[in-house]
Amino acid sequence: MPARIAPAEAPHPSEVAEVLHRIMPGDEEPIALFRLYARTLPLTEALHAWGSYQLSRRLSSQLRNRRPAG
Repeated sequence: MPARIAPAEAPHPSEVAEVLHRIMPGDEEPIALFRLYARTLPLTEALHAWGSYQLSRRLSSQLRNRRPAG
C-alpha cells in the first residue's frame, strides 16, 4: 500500500537534519517514521523528548514493568 504522506527525503534543510541526527545519530538515513515526523518539527521535537524519557532510567517504572505482557 503506498504511503499517504511521503517521508522527508534527503537532502534535508539544516533544522530538519539537526533534529533527525539527534533522534538517530550516526551516518545511516533515519527510518521512514522519523522522516515522516520531521515534516512537522514541533511534533518531531515533542516525540523525541517523550521517547527519550520513556527509554531512559529517569522513568519511574521499572524495566520489567515496561515490557508488554505475553
